Amino acid sequence: MKLFNSSRFYLTRLQILAICTTTVIFAQDKSTLGIKWQEVSGNPALVGGPCLSWMCAGVSDPTIVQNVNGTLSVWFTTVGIQKVGFNSYIANGPYTGRASGAIENSGVTLSPSGAAAIPVGPQGAWDRYIETPTVRYDARSSLPTMWYIGYAGAGFVSPAIGQMTANDPSGTLWTRPSAPIYRPSPGAWDGIVVTGPSVVHGPDGLWRLYYTGIGTKLGIGLLTSLDGIHWSPYANNPVLEAQPNAWDDQILEQCVIYLNGQHWMWYSGYRGPLTNSTSISIGLATSPDGEHWTRYTGNPVLKPNVPGSWDDLRVLAPDVLIEPEGSLLMAAYGQARTDIGRSAGSIGFWRSH
Repeated sequence: MKLFNSSRFYLTRLQILAICTTTVIFAQDKSTLGIKWQEVSGNPALVGGPCLSWMCAGVSDPTIVQNVNGTLSVWFTTVGIQKVGFNSYIANGPYTGRASGAIENSGVTLSPSGAAAIPVGPQGAWDRYIETPTVRYDARSSLPTMWYIGYAGAGFVSPAIGQMTANDPSGTLWTRPSAPIYRPSPGAWDGIVVTGPSVVHGPDGLWRLYYTGIGTKLGIGLLTSLDGIHWSPYANNPVLEAQPNAWDDQILEQCVIYLNGQHWMWYSGYRGPLTNSTSISIGLATSPDGEHWTRYTGNPVLKPNVPGSWDDLRVLAPDVLIEPEGSLLMAAYGQARTDIGRSAGSIGFWRSH
């Protein structure tokens, strides 16, 4: 079967990202929180399903929520394979899946649902295809809200940022919005591609949405909101740009949290150009105000694993939650060199104390 072609569907977004191309002092104590990450035992916690399943081409772009009862909910991007003839197959997706599980001493256990949480949308919808979700619970409604990238046609056509709130507390039933919350203008710094939204509600009451943008520049952009519903672009975007000739001269798909009086951003980075064998790592930057960022001098803080590992080629698209005792739990997806042309990757977890 043409499984290789389904994996290329996933690589399209990364290839597009590659082609379109006040100082904060880190705490001077010896804390390794957010800097040193230890892989959780049992990784990868979630892998692609058998073909022809709805998760056939692998799993990526995890977003994690720890529920009040301690259980874990994970939403992710995936692609299925559909048979359309006697010996012909096509990719079906991308779309959003959901898994549930628990954080245990022996690791993180996850079980995917039996079908996509948000399937491919109707023909003509601006967000027919959905990927790179971020989910957070809205205290006002006790329902999960999702921010995501949506686009109308295969090949990442006219991507825009969407937002929707689930109809149930578990986040299994969603209603698509009629329009995105943000679509970049042609010719703008982010006029070609937007992807990977992540959202944090700061102690100042302001909602901040970070995303990767590519146009006349390549970097991390910022939208702000007073109510978490209506969004405006920050005047001095991007807030973090790629570094020429550095390990992160291409950057993408970040997450941001507020912790210990500052904003923390973990972002994916690599040295271009992007090929099937390009290594991708995760770096860290911090900010006192969510607008002015300083990179950690020891970046990257999480690299691909040793040869032969499930993630010996890439780790990217992180999401981080603060555990009750103060540790950080990161979910990201990894890809092995043996996955090239076969699978988008698998989802694993890391912890920082």
